Amino acid sequence: MSKKRQIEVLLMQDVGELGKAGQLVKVAPGFARNCLLPQKRAAIPTGEALRALDAKKKRDAELVAQRASELEALAEAIPATNVTLEMKSSGEGKLYGAVTAQMIAEAMQAAGLDVHAQQVRLEDTIKEIGQFDVPIHVFGDVTVNARLWVVNQP
Repeated sequence: MSKKRQIEVLLMQDVGELGKAGQLVKVAPGFARNCLLPQKRAAIPTGEALRALDAKKKRDAELVAQRASELEALAEAIPATNVTLEMKSSGEGKLYGAVTAQMIAEAMQAAGLDVHAQQVRLEDTIKEIGQFDVPIHVFGDVTVNARLWVVNQP
């Protein structure tokens, strides 16, 4: 049996089952030539490629730090903001529908907060007029409560 020929490449970004960015891996020459190298997912391990990888890692770290500071500011701003939703209701205060995560997200965006419906964690269905604390998942394990007022639409 003959050994299959492989070449060593430096991964410039995470590649599925192959490895993480910065790793030296051995792959088939055709895979490197036809897939990894043209898509700039890997490079031949040279000094220049290592410097480019370090620069990319620094840029990525700066972007992560910037996004983390933005999310921390959002986590501080959410509890300080009261959000009001106007909905049609009966005389007893029962809503003619339910408050959805999308409605809450749109109201928060109108108040100047960058919150998406996927971040809203409704524990129970809101079907009446009143004040509610709605958990908002900001990032990681950070969840803050937003104050929501549901009022009768005139």
